[in-house]
Amino acid sequence: MEKYLYETRSNLYMHIPPHLFDEIVHKALSSDIRRGVLISISQKPKYLSEIAKEIKKKPQTVDFHLKVLEEIGLIESDWKEGKKYYALKDKKILHFLRERKPIPANLRPKPPHEIVLDAWNDLGKKLNRIEKKLDQLLEK
Repeated sequence: MEKYLYETRSNLYMHIPPHLFDEIVHKALSSDIRRGVLISISQKPKYLSEIAKEIKKKPQTVDFHLKVLEEIGLIESDWKEGKKYYALKDKKILHFLRERKPIPANLRPKPPHEIVLDAWNDLGKKLNRIEKKLDQLLEK
């Protein structure tokens, strides 16, 4: 199974298996607000108030959606001059946003909750194998 690297907020890298992420990305991009945010920051990095004014939404609403987009790895942020600027990680995603096409796997990172679920499932499989080996040893 192919593995991808995912950078967590603490800059740790984890190996992850690719599955179930299509649904999460498509759900994230099904929001017109999030699509508007991505298109707004496509030309240059912008801060919260600029984005909110451009897409005509309250800053609190935009902030929520920026956090979602950053969490799934579609945007990144950087502090400059006392303001947090947001930018696209990869501008190739714009083509898919404008035409509402499915996003290719190479442009999709994996969200943290998926990593936790995968780790949990892997741990369960390992524990099952250990339990079977112990049962075999006890039978002898």
